[in-house]
Amino acid sequence: MSDNVKVTTLKGFNNGDEYAPRNTVITVTEQRARELERNGLVTREEKRAPEPKNKKAPEPKNKAAAKAESKAG
Repeated sequence: MSDNVKVTTLKGFNNGDEYAPRNTVITVTEQRARELERNGLVTREEKRAPEPKNKKAPEPKNKAAAKAESKAG
């Protein structure tokens, strides 16, 4: 069984019996995707991890008050 992958077309071309216009997302087999990439017709859609959230606490507006609170606690 072949894995299907999503690719974005860079140029319009006939994909089997269907025309694939430029800048559209199509689903093809892994082998067909490699073939189309070699010919410069498509690019793969990369699966990216979501951007990590900044977990650092915000800087206090009054740094002197923050130091006093940490000493008191």
